[in-house]
Amino acid sequence: MKLYVCVDDTDDLTKSTSTGKIADMIAQRLVDLGGRLDLGVTRHQLLLHEDIDYTSHNSSMCMVLDMEGAELSEVKKEAETILRENMAETSDPGLCICRLDQMVQPDRLIAFGKRAQQEVIKKEEAYQLAREIGGTILEEYGGTGIGVIGALAGVGLRLSGCDGTFRGGKGSQHAGKSYSVSRWKTMMGIQQVLDFHGKELEDDQEIHVEKQLKLAMLDHKKTLIAKEQGGRYVACTKRDLYQGDKRVSTWTTACQEFQADNDLEECYGEDENACYNCLYRRWTAEGFLCVNGAQSGGKA
Repeated sequence: MKLYVCVDDTDDLTKSTSTGKIADMIAQRLVDLGGRLDLGVTRHQLLLHEDIDYTSHNSSMCMVLDMEGAELSEVKKEAETILRENMAETSDPGLCICRLDQMVQPDRLIAFGKRAQQEVIKKEEAYQLAREIGGTILEEYGGTGIGVIGALAGVGLRLSGCDGTFRGGKGSQHAGKSYSVSRWKTMMGIQQVLDFHGKELEDDQEIHVEKQLKLAMLDHKKTLIAKEQGGRYVACTKRDLYQGDKRVSTWTTACQEFQADNDLEECYGEDENACYNCLYRRWTAEGFLCVNGAQSGGKA
């Protein structure tokens, strides 16, 4: 049983807790129950707008787990127990759990996630979508309950495989050092390394890290983005990748074979050169596949 679990809006301005910390606790508890965490917890940036009552960043935290042998009711009980025990008193928490094998029309959920990065959405729409796609638990735990919007959107964005950064910095013990792409992959579990424009770097290319690595989710892979600086490649920081809710580069386009779908009705952002807008993507229950022969039919 593959589950997508996402939490949002569990903190307040006291910063006595954070959504990221609560997500980490939920992930650890579900691993203790026998689950296998897929890659890690990802942070998904949503729209910053004066009509949205977020605490500071308006981002949700999502995880994917294989929970063979576990009951969905038990997963929900454990997740909401941690949420209730650790959420801030004045927060507006939401929890979303999606069972992939029971969900229909995953493209609608991905589209919802993209919309939540571009427009203000009411929570009634989130609940309606959760009912219609099936396999989805969506609940609020106090306050206005608007955290359900971000929780559902976070699942959609993680499902797309082309959004978000992994929680926490990695590799701080290697600060100030340079290693080959191949060695970074081996040491840090990185699956691909791209330059700032989306070109994949060769395994023998040296990458320097200044303080730590900030890894992104791209093509359903744990990805390191590097920029050219002073005649060498340097691992990108969070500041390099995001400014508020605006990406500072089209680095989300990993593939040089990208071609925009000529039917705008099939796109989820007319100006974004990302896989979910590509002519060669084919929707599947787990996101989409690349059907371009040049890409050997691999996952997008």
